[in-house]
Amino acid sequence: MGARHIFDGRHRGAPGIAHGGAVMTVLDDTVGMLLYVVGEMAVTRKLDTEFFAPVLLGVPYEVSAELVSRTGRKLEVRTELREEATGQLVASASGLFVVVTLDHFTSSIQKASSIRCTARPPWEG
Repeated sequence: MGARHIFDGRHRGAPGIAHGGAVMTVLDDTVGMLLYVVGEMAVTRKLDTEFFAPVLLGVPYEVSAELVSRTGRKLEVRTELREEATGQLVASASGLFVVVTLDHFTSSIQKASSIRCTARPPWEG
């Protein structure tokens, strides 16, 4: 499973460089797309990310994900981000995803809707 991604100003961390959290989100979302291909609903249990070079804004990258193995409900995955022009590996992640049923999501929605948020923004003192 693969895609093309260009980080822009919305993803800025340091000047000219994508924020690491934005990079990790793209890697995680690419695995999410892989799950559609595999035909499973699963959630992230663990995602270990490594950065090998700065991920630059405005540069095209290729992002890919693969299913490494499956043991019961556990899916071991790997995802990579490479500079499109050079093929240089700039970030990668390996992780564990756990297959869930639709009930996992519906029960979470019900639980969240039953919780009343009492937090106030700081400006409301």
